[in-house]
Amino acid sequence: MEDWTYNELFETIQEVYQEFLSQNRGHSHAIARLADDFNNLGKIEDIIVAIGEILITYYKVFVGYVEGITKRLSMFKEADVTNELTEEELADLDIRIEKVLDGLSKTEIDYNPYSE
Repeated sequence: MEDWTYNELFETIQEVYQEFLSQNRGHSHAIARLADDFNNLGKIEDIIVAIGEILITYYKVFVGYVEGITKRLSMFKEADVTNELTEEELADLDIRIEKVLDGLSKTEIDYNPYSE
């Protein structure tokens, strides 16, 4: 999160996602590009949450995304980001993590990585 504040990162991910969608290559391509483009930022729980927030709006979510995001967010420890986030940001991140985990647990699973 070196280049963005906590809130700016969530906004930037949404903007970049919309930009990728406008290329008319589909949701799966847009999510894959997000994961690739934002992969190099170090601690990535906030990035995973932002991508998860997008995914839980889908009718179906690819099983690989569900498993990967659920595993990573389930291992999250507040101590890992205590020095990076304010108390308010940490509380917000906790709420977002719970929302994503709950949403992914209720979503319909898609076993076809190439479907849209």
